[in-house]
Amino acid sequence: MQILGSITLSGLALGAALALFFGIRGSDRIKINTRDKAGVWGLSTGTLWIAAGGTWANVANGIGSVPKTALGEGAGLGNLGLGGTALALTILTFAPKWKRLLWPALLGISAAVVYGSAGGVWVIFPNVVRMVIGKVTGGL
Repeated sequence: MQILGSITLSGLALGAALALFFGIRGSDRIKINTRDKAGVWGLSTGTLWIAAGGTWANVANGIGSVPKTALGEGAGLGNLGLGGTALALTILTFAPKWKRLLWPALLGISAAVVYGSAGGVWVIFPNVVRMVIGKVTGGL
């Protein structure tokens, strides 16, 4: 049973991208007006982009590569590991009082990229999103 009819992962990725964009820009229909909402939307959108593959995954991986590199071995902080990088991205997404919601949204997309490869507890959120996607699209 498909909830939204014939829709693919690419269709969901586009929908999430548009909703995130218009939500953080101040849409009267889509309310992404807090740091937490922007972060969760970013995480969900990034997970959808990676699941959709192709250009969507390339964009997510491009956004995710910036903090992975900045927090990685080249930062002089030692080897944080992917779990440490996931922790740092989560704190950076949800802890500061961001004035512009673009930053927690982008950090959320970056975190989604890292969560998928970090393993452990970090994989729970992407797996939940993928299960919901499976229900919406009729299976992956």
